[in-house]
Amino acid sequence: MKRPQTSTVPRFAVTNVSASSANISNLQVAAVIYAFDVPLHKSRPYDIQAGDGIKGNVVIWHFDQQDLAGNSPKQIAAKYLDDQWIALNPSNPLAVCRRAFDEFAKLKRHLNTGGIKTHTGAACRVTNTRKAAVLLALGHPLLGWQRNAQVTTWCFHEAAAADAALYDSPDLYETLPDAAISYAKGAILGHEQMVALAKQATTARVQHKGRTALIGRDIDKSKQDTIEKLLFRK
Repeated sequence: MKRPQTSTVPRFAVTNVSASSANISNLQVAAVIYAFDVPLHKSRPYDIQAGDGIKGNVVIWHFDQQDLAGNSPKQIAAKYLDDQWIALNPSNPLAVCRRAFDEFAKLKRHLNTGGIKTHTGAACRVTNTRKAAVLLALGHPLLGWQRNAQVTTWCFHEAAAADAALYDSPDLYETLPDAAISYAKGAILGHEQMVALAKQATTARVQHKGRTALIGRDIDKSKQDTIEKLLFRK
């Protein structure tokens, strides 16, 4: 997840207190809001409700306050879901985040159905599908792939190498907190972590430095590690 930094992303509109909080059931939107450094509600980060969703439940994420640029969760969600606004603001980090999710969905479909040509020439090669989706969202063209029984390698033009290296940098969020790649990476990895948390959540509670998460009482160690990364924004 992205770590909190002083945001320089332009405000979408003037925020007032009554409009600053939001309850979000869409995991993708929740991950994007969190990537914009909007904190989860300290005492009640989410609720589990019966209905459609993960294992027959709906996870409602509760956000409080606004990000450091003054954007409320409701404003971020509204812009993210506004097709026209996204089309008119393609370089905005919100638009890049949305493209990253769209490209990730396309890549996953290709993993099941094929349709990508094999590429054997010079390339920037990526084996992480989420990373590949972010590179596509940043505008790097996909040349093809290489596949075997163990791994799929996505092949990009060599010009993608710089952003590929940035994505892997452990200092990305500190050195480029408001770069589109930081938001997109934070959102797409945060989504993965939120899905894992939602699948395991029951009523147990973990707190750390003002942040709270509810986790399954019988959760295994690997899932606990995933939740800790989300909770601590690692």
